[in-house]
Formats: sequence, structure tokens, C-alpha cells
Amino acid sequence: MPNRFKLTLLVTFFFTLISLSALAEKPRPNIVLIVSDNQSQTLIGSYGNPVIKTPNIDRLATRGIQFNQAFSVNGVCSPTRATLMTGLMPSQTGIHVALPSDIDVPGWSGIEEFRSLPQTLSDAGYQTALVGKYHLGMPQKPQIGFQHWVTFPSGHTTTFYDQTVIDNGKTYTVSEHLTDFWTKKAVEYLKQQKKDKPFFLYLAYNGPYNLPPTVTMKPRNRHAAYYTENTPPMPQESVHPYLKNWAQGGQGPSNLMVKEGTTAWTAIEALNNKTAMINAASETAMVDDGVGTIVKTLADLGLDENTLVIYTSDQGATYGHNGLFGNTSWSFPFTAQNMNMQVPLIVSHPGSIPDAQKSDRIINQFDIFPTLLDYVGMNDKKIANSPGKSFKKILKGEPVDDWSDAAFFEFVTVRVIRTSKWKYMKRLDDEEPNTLYDMENDPGEKRNLIDEPAYAEIRTTLDKKLGEFFSKYSDSKYNVWEGGSAKGILLQKYYGRDDIFTSRFPDWKSPILEKATTVFSDLKK
Repeated sequence: MPNRFKLTLLVTFFFTLISLSALAEKPRPNIVLIVSDNQSQTLIGSYGNPVIKTPNIDRLATRGIQFNQAFSVNGVCSPTRATLMTGLMPSQTGIHVALPSDIDVPGWSGIEEFRSLPQTLSDAGYQTALVGKYHLGMPQKPQIGFQHWVTFPSGHTTTFYDQTVIDNGKTYTVSEHLTDFWTKKAVEYLKQQKKDKPFFLYLAYNGPYNLPPTVTMKPRNRHAAYYTENTPPMPQESVHPYLKNWAQGGQGPSNLMVKEGTTAWTAIEALNNKTAMINAASETAMVDDGVGTIVKTLADLGLDENTLVIYTSDQGATYGHNGLFGNTSWSFPFTAQNMNMQVPLIVSHPGSIPDAQKSDRIINQFDIFPTLLDYVGMNDKKIANSPGKSFKKILKGEPVDDWSDAAFFEFVTVRVIRTSKWKYMKRLDDEEPNTLYDMENDPGEKRNLIDEPAYAEIRTTLDKKLGEFFSKYSDSKYNVWEGGSAKGILLQKYYGRDDIFTSRFPDWKSPILEKATTVFSDLKK
């Protein structure tokens, strides 16, 4: 063998070893999970809104995949954010409603006993950060595997200005718009990161927060003037009977959300209200600004090619549709509108996820956690009892034949199964009717088909699937439809209505707050 040929083989072998070594040492993808608050798909340009300007979210969609049929599991903040962190349903975590801010158990966390996204990633060597809204426990110190911790004490937003924040152990007041503050702190965190160590940033905005009374206050942000002159249209419908009933205290004399602060009446005030629509549009634009800043920062730092970016919301919100305003809890009896369930979901990773994809596959909120683990090569980590399934193949544009055509949703006394064509809602309390809507031909949910004989077989089939799902995945301790209870609170504090459960289940126990006996970690303690 000639010496020159031998030398060529040695050089080739040497560089192959270097390449393999570099490949082996390449860190796992970074993850930036951006979650907005109470945001309907219909407020975003790439989802078809022609008036509200969201150029940065729209651009993110062109650099990845936009899911048109993504659904939350619940209609309020704490349960949905618990699902994002754990891949579990509310009837598994025990968090059924928005948690109060006045928890008197030091260090209490609502989900620390379960495998969580930040804890799993932290145990695997990721740097982990929460910037923004937490609403899953005591906020003074980092929880569930987060190392970097910038949040605020409340889960509820009364204003975006002059807010107290907790910044890695320091407490101070922020005068600037809170959405801008979260963005600024997220940028600071990104600039601290090194390319040889992966990171997970959970940027949890508390905007646009389309809930009264915040949404009916005088708009103050930098986009308010534009939308005052160019106010998007909103549905012009009369007050829904369930919202009127709630406001009038029809469900009982101890309704605190009516008696203290007249919360229900502010929802009625928001209907057909130009100020509310200006706020919804301008606060959406504030979040869009933040998304643009984050994406640009990743590019400027050379982090974008190894960073997966996900944009979604905790749950949707009506803004006048069918005479309702706000999330699922803003009526009595509760009613789960499609606007409450459907959320934006956009996933981008330049060079790894094909550009400009749109998918009509149904994605459940509980699918996000297993997908992220799969995407970063950690699908050996199993989420106990999660109904979630990885949609990594869909992200990559690969064929998937066995994907489910059903989304599942629960809010205390209502449960829903949503397919690409049908939406069936079942009530625990039979005083009000269940509902069945043909979402292809009646997307506005105007004609309830539940009692029409022609749809009896469809109703039966959906009812069976709904029951089988919750029978399989609910924890009996937290399955309120079978006598279970909740963590912290259920309906008594806000509605004065835990009698719904005591009347059905003689041995029913009121919700309690107590520290979990175990804290999940993959690392041996």
C-alpha cells in the first residue's frame, strides 16, 4: 500500500473521530416555552385575524409548524399550567380551579410529587428558568426543578403596572409594563447561557389576560392609541343566560364572586365594549413584541439553530361569543365554549423542523411534555399515567397513522370530548342540558343537537369515549365526578357551591392544602 494512500486513510480516520466526538458532545437542544394567558387563536394574525397585528408570532409560524386544532385541558390558569408542567389532567393533579394567593402552607407546591418538565430537564443537566407567571404554589422560592426564578406573588392580574415581583430572592416593585419586564428578564437570562450547556426557559406571560375587570380598564400600553383608532370588531350578542344567572347570584346567596367586587357584572360590562377590545388587541400586541425580542436575541447570540421555540397559551377566552366574556369559570352553570378550549400552538426550530407547515391534527395540552422529552432525546423518561403522546413525527413532517382524533377537557362539573367534527359536553349536574355541536357546520355553537334523534348514536359513542378516558386516567382521590376532591379549593371559595358534591357523596371531603410526602426527582437523594 503506497505511503500516500496510507496517509490519506489516517487523515480520514482522524477527522472521522473528531466528527464523531463533536457529534457526541453536541448538547441537547435548548427549549424556550412561551405561554400567554387567556389567549384565543382568533386574536392572532396567522390564525386568520386580519386586524390585530402579530408579525412576530406570524413569522414564528412561517419558521416552523402551526397547529390549528390545539386544545387546553381546562378553562382556567392553574390547572392548565399544571398540565403543561406534568402532562397530567386536572383529575390527576388535583388542581381543578385557579389557586388562591393566600396559601398559608410554607413552601407548598401543587405538583412537586409528579414528574415535571423542569425537574426532569434539570436532573438531566439542563439549566432551567421560570420568568413570569407561576400560579402553582408558593412563589417566594424556586420550585419543581427551576433554578432561575423571576415571578410575581399572584396568579391573577389586576393591572400590568406597578407590580411586585420576586427576582431570585429579591422582592421589588416594577413600574414598567409587566410584559416588557418579563421579556427583559428573559433576555438577561439568555445572555447568561453558554452554547455547551442546554437550557430550558419557561417564559410565562400573564398577558394578554382578557379577563374583567383588567380588560375594561383604560388602555395604557404603547399599542393602545393605534387600536383606539383601529379597533377590531367583536361579537355583538346579548348576555348569555348563564352569565346573567351568575351575576344575579342565582346559584346561591354565598357567591363571593358576585358579592365581593361584582366580578360577574364586570364580565357583562365587557360585552360589546370597545375598551375591552382595545385592551385585548393591544395586550396581544405587547406579547407579540416580546416574542419578536426573544427570537431576535436567540439569533443574535447564535443560539437559534439549537433552540426549540414553542408558543402557546394556557387556555382560550371568549370576548363576546354567545354572550360570554372570559374563561370557563365566568358563568354559572359553567359552559365550555370552543373559544375557551382552543389555543394557539406554534413550534419552531430552524433547520430541524420544516418551515411553513400547518397541521389540523388534534393536539392535547398533555401531549406537549412527552413531545419535548422525545424531541431532546429523553423519551426513556416515562410520565406515569399520562394520557400524552409525542407528536415529534408531526413536527418533522413525517407520516403518522395512529394519531387520535379527540381532545379532552374538564372544568369541575363539565367534561368535554372534541373531535375534528363533534363537540360533546357532559354535565355532572343534570339540571342543565348536555350539549352536542357539529363543529364543521356550526362552529359558533348555535344549534344544540343533544336531543335530536338523528344524532343519538353519535351522542352515545362520544359519551362512551368520554367516560372511558376519565375512567382510565383519573386518580380516584381527585376525580370529583366519583366522589374525589381537590387540592386547595374547589367551588366554595368563589361560588359557595361545594354542596354540589356533598349532596351526591355523603363521605365527600373538603379540599385541603398539605405538603406532598415525596418530591419527584430522577436523581438519587
